[in-house]
Amino acid sequence: MPDRPRRRTLPWTVAAVSLVTLIGSTYLLAKRVRAYNESSVNALFAYVEVVNPEFDYFDRRVAVTDVQAEDSDGLGHVLRVEYGDDVLTLPVAVEPRQNLPGLFNKHTDWMRMLFCADRAGMSMEEFEARIARDEIDTRLIIVTRTPFGIDANNQGVFGLEQDQNESTADVRRDRWLFDFYELSDEGGFIVHQPLRFPESGKSLLRRQNNAKLKGEPIPQREAGELQERTWQYGAALKVMPRAPAITFENQALRAAGWTLPAASASVLGLVFGVFFGIAPPRVARDA
Repeated sequence: MPDRPRRRTLPWTVAAVSLVTLIGSTYLLAKRVRAYNESSVNALFAYVEVVNPEFDYFDRRVAVTDVQAEDSDGLGHVLRVEYGDDVLTLPVAVEPRQNLPGLFNKHTDWMRMLFCADRAGMSMEEFEARIARDEIDTRLIIVTRTPFGIDANNQGVFGLEQDQNESTADVRRDRWLFDFYELSDEGGFIVHQPLRFPESGKSLLRRQNNAKLKGEPIPQREAGELQERTWQYGAALKVMPRAPAITFENQALRAAGWTLPAASASVLGLVFGVFFGIAPPRVARDA
């Protein structure tokens, strides 16, 4: 006669405890994330690209012209931006790779002119409608990307420097330099601080862990980097071939504390408890 299968009390107990823990930790996790988002006042910038190279802004004429090398009096290929009586000259950092119609379409690899405004608490449709009714204060900015604007930092194994061509211009993000210009409502251009491509979160964490092991001061981000949640960061994204990875330094999950690992562990406990609970019983037979 086969033995009577035993009841699997332990797996179902583990599953039940894990389910209760999962519900409780997930609820507390959601509360912490919500509290973090409500307490951290962050702007949410939206951008509207300018497609017309000539228009009026604060009753001043804005005109962008493409000046070829043979017509620029030795300045090379440049874009000339006229704002009233003021003129801004932008050297073309990336030559047009395709002969597209429209002045701005030819230079999207390195330059954009954008209307920028904070749309926190508004949908994109509401934001565009209020922009059309002049109910939101906007700023007109120009962002440019210079592929080799930063000196090379040869920290590789062999310390070799790559050739400066179209391929390395898109790959060597550590050498990108972003410049920002703003058309002031009082006239003239406001030149903002140039910023560089930010170091990845993994690279920063790796440097910090190495410093901890060696007992050295913990390194932080270098000054002059693009910072997330700023209007410069969003504008720079418009001229990047590939956006940078999202870091977890300013994310809401950093406020999760013990609730995140507790929720993750409870999911594993629930899965294993249910699987072992419903597994077919092993019946011992007589010899």
